[in-house]
Amino acid sequence: MSQMQILKIARKTEHFTHSTTFLLLDEPQQHVLVLELQETIERSPIRSSSQKDPTLSQPLTIDFLSNTLHALGGTLSEIELAELAGGKLYAQVHLQEQDGEHVVRASLNDALLLAEREQCKIFVPEEILARRAVSLADYGATPEEQLARVKHLAEESPAALRPALKEPNNLDFAQGLRYWTFNRTSEYGSLALDPQVTYDDKASLAITLHKPYLHGSDGILSYHGFSAEHYRGQRLRLLAYIKTEDIQQPTFELTVHGPPLIEEIIPMTGRPILSVRRTRSRLLRPDAKGWVRHELVIDVPADAQDIRFQLRAAGQGKIWLNGLNIEIVEPDVPLTGTILGPPPQHPVNLDFAEGLEFWSVEESAPWSYEYGVETRPGSPARAYLKASTDAAEASCVLQQLLSGKSNIGKRVRLCADIKTQDVAQQAKLFIGSPHTGLGERLEEVIKGTTAWTSYTLIWRVPKEIWGLMSIGLALHGRGQVWLEGLSLDVLED
Repeated sequence: MSQMQILKIARKTEHFTHSTTFLLLDEPQQHVLVLELQETIERSPIRSSSQKDPTLSQPLTIDFLSNTLHALGGTLSEIELAELAGGKLYAQVHLQEQDGEHVVRASLNDALLLAEREQCKIFVPEEILARRAVSLADYGATPEEQLARVKHLAEESPAALRPALKEPNNLDFAQGLRYWTFNRTSEYGSLALDPQVTYDDKASLAITLHKPYLHGSDGILSYHGFSAEHYRGQRLRLLAYIKTEDIQQPTFELTVHGPPLIEEIIPMTGRPILSVRRTRSRLLRPDAKGWVRHELVIDVPADAQDIRFQLRAAGQGKIWLNGLNIEIVEPDVPLTGTILGPPPQHPVNLDFAEGLEFWSVEESAPWSYEYGVETRPGSPARAYLKASTDAAEASCVLQQLLSGKSNIGKRVRLCADIKTQDVAQQAKLFIGSPHTGLGERLEEVIKGTTAWTSYTLIWRVPKEIWGLMSIGLALHGRGQVWLEGLSLDVLED
């Protein structure tokens, strides 16, 4: 056992999620154990300024426990961290009372806050430290620099303090949820290994979403990530198989993190933005046994730092996950569409020479549209959106997100050649706000069947775009539309 002390407690609230990060420092001051705990905040009713929040007058849980313990003549002697079979941590609280010592289980959050208040000893098993702690030597030349750096990261980016895996591990959930985070409380979801539902004779992870989650991200299951060192300069593929019941097919998102961009700063925090590349799985139809293959392929740049992925889903129902695998593939394996973050200043791949790379495609309903790029010898590549027979009320959007900061107040011109066939509702060429109904957008509406036609949209970039703009093509309802000859340039006033 190693005795630890609380070095720092950092708290942050974002998107109805309250995060508390505990930094535990060992006695030799060589290692720090980072414990990041999250709690969902329920939406509270809107009150007038004259109404008081009743929770403000209620005693804190930790204060109540501490006062009760003292009133009974007891003391808190020590806190010991322990680990369940699935890798989840909890605390064993040692209470000294008049009739002897009692050991009770408690959540990490409650136990550590109680330990801070009571100034009691904290012990962590050596095997937990070996797997989860980070070395202070990696964060500065002197002890002062090291402690200052980890405290800053705890405030701004706790995930940066997780010890990076050299290679992906526990993709089959044989070690429970080790290296994984389930982003739902018991009220909203639960999970367990299900040996009755198998893929390649292996038990699946069964995820049950009890009710819709309306308080933030739709990411339900996140992998902590692994070092990109062995994958730099290569093409990487993530495979997974998913079966669902009473819920729309979820998607996987694979993200490669690069170094911080010194010139790009997050407003209010002054923190540099990380450069990222991400791709999402394309929804395919289930096989005969109900399994859907999810394939994500991305290029890992030479400056990549780590690789992470998560499962995203909305609504309620049941999801079975199996067959996860990460592998290096040959350069001729098609990419699944890379999105750059932050968005580039200038559009890329406007000629579709790289397929739909750097373009995103969003369908309002799965399997309602086909999309891709047609190539012919001696002719330019053209992108297309094509509705299936049951897409009467659906829609599909092909777009590229751009940074508009350098063009605010300027006029930009989007030119494109478009052909349509049997468009029942409408197709739209657009430039403007990335979100329909939120900000200004200029559109050219096309219906029916039309031969190749050149279109031009001239848009003055307003201040209200929050630095983002998009260009693209949308198809609503049935029909097919083709796109080529794209260009975007800035006009002189």
